[in-house]
Amino acid sequence: MPIDAISTSRLAPLGRLEPLAPQAPEAATPAGGFATVLNGLLAGNQQANAAADAAVRDLATGNAQDLHTVSLAVAQADVSFRLILELRNRLGDALQEVTRMQV
Repeated sequence: MPIDAISTSRLAPLGRLEPLAPQAPEAATPAGGFATVLNGLLAGNQQANAAADAAVRDLATGNAQDLHTVSLAVAQADVSFRLILELRNRLGDALQEVTRMQV
């Protein structure tokens, strides 16, 4: 199709774009910020484990639709667990570094 054959009558002009509204900065929680994040990660891990257990149970009883969904749920639970494990390892390393500091 040659370029000359394209008519401009089918092309509609774009409307005027509205500027984005400025977003208010998120207020940092002075107390419990890290604890809130950590509790959220732990709750997410528990949900992922429960979903993986339910998916494996459904596969064993024959209620699962496909193996892909089950393996995806198990992989998500594994990644969630590895994240928490790595966080624990990093926090342990940081604590060791702090205890080695000379005052």
